[in-house]
Order: sequence, then structure tokens, then C-alpha cells
Amino acid sequence: MLVRGVTRYALAEGVRLQSGDIVEVGDKGLAQIEFPDGATLALGAGTRMLAVSMPRGKAASGNFYVTQGTLKIAGVRKDARLRFVTPVFTLQPAEGVAVALVAGGEGSIFVESGETRLDGPPAKGAATAPVRLKSGDFLTLKAGQKGAVASRPSQAFIGALPKAFLDTLPSRMARYKEREVQPRQLELATYAEVETWLKGPPDVRRPMVKRFEQRASDPAFRAALIANLRFHPEWDPVLYPEKYEPKEPAADPAGARPAATK
Repeated sequence: MLVRGVTRYALAEGVRLQSGDIVEVGDKGLAQIEFPDGATLALGAGTRMLAVSMPRGKAASGNFYVTQGTLKIAGVRKDARLRFVTPVFTLQPAEGVAVALVAGGEGSIFVESGETRLDGPPAKGAATAPVRLKSGDFLTLKAGQKGAVASRPSQAFIGALPKAFLDTLPSRMARYKEREVQPRQLELATYAEVETWLKGPPDVRRPMVKRFEQRASDPAFRAALIANLRFHPEWDPVLYPEKYEPKEPAADPAGARPAATK
């Protein structure tokens, strides 16, 4: 499924993603994104990802926010600029192939080849230094905690990956080089369908105000916004604009006149 603007679409092979697109993979699905320079990003079943920015030009670049799911980033070159932010860590593959899993406040990353930089949220209130993971390194950590690097992935991690991740990801881009596929439009997105993004980190959820502002006129969407306002207070001016209107200056007391001067 794809949410573009305020509308939901059914994804199909060959659709070109745009900045701002939200991709949600079904419970039995698999999606693959191919970049102009040959890098490939695979999304396993249940993965939810916002493409904050997509690449412009030939080099693989882009910022993505992933709330949950499994990722495989392959064919990354040294000049690529890819960044994946999750509730547990921020992943910046420098080169090669990396596989990541995020679920229930815990994340794991295995570097199949090459090198990857990992930034985590503060551990117990203290800032953590970036971790450089090289080929063969495996790291599991929980949000706000430090993890220990192991020399091989755990059986639980391997068992949670889609079987397709265990092999080289085949390229499909050539089939659509001269043909652009349009996603099939479904309906306007409901609050529940975009709730995760409206309640995300400030830098993710704040741009959603302008994007979904028109949906505030829908009674059900508006009611849900009001009920969850503490999670996204930036919606207050949209829901209650009268509170933010300029106040008129107070009127002079009745009959008051300036004293005459001689």
C-alpha cells in the first residue's frame, strides 16, 4: 500500500516513489526499491516506511523513517548517501550489504559485507558515540540501551527474516526503464491509517500538519485529531484557529476623555 499526499493507493511493480510517500508492506508481502546507481532496498512483510526524501540524480541518496519491519540494503557504493531512522537506531550504510530488523522497541543489524555506521538514541541519558560495523558484525540493542557487537547473527534474527533476504536480490528496473506505472487510487487516508506518522518524532510529524490539514474538515478525522492532541500539539492552531487570532486592543473606559490643556 502507498499513501501519497492524503490518498491511499495500491502499489504495483514499476511505480516510481516520490519524496513523502508512505509505503506499507502487507503481512505476506515483499517490496523492493531500486536506486539509479544500482543500490537496492528490500522491505519485508509488515514493514512501514516514510520516504522523507528520495534521490535526485544518479547517486543513491535519501532519508527514510522506518517504524517497524525488516530491511535489506544491497549494492551500496561509497558515494551513496542513504539514511534510515528507526525508533531504536539510525542506520547509514557506507558500502556493501546490510540487513536490519526493527520490532517492539528492539533493533538488530547484520553487515553482510562492507561497512555501516550506526547511531543510537542516548543510552540511559548519556549520548552514545557512533558505532562502525564491518563485514560480519551483528548488533542487537533496545531503545535507550547499548548493544554488544557479535561475530555472527543470532538464530532468532535469521529466523525472522524473509527467505528472499537470504539470496541476492534480483534487479527488475530494466523492465520499467521506458515505462512508468501509476499506482491504483483507492480512497482518502483515515486517521488510523496515518496515526503512526502523525505521532512520530517532531521532525517527522510536524510536516504532516500541512500535508493532512485538509483532512481536518472530515468529522471523523477531526475527532481523532482532538482525542490525540497531546501526541501532536502542533495541530492545535488548525483545530482551534480562533485561539490564535490577533486580539483587539481594549476599549477606553466609557466617557473617558483626555484632560484639556491650557
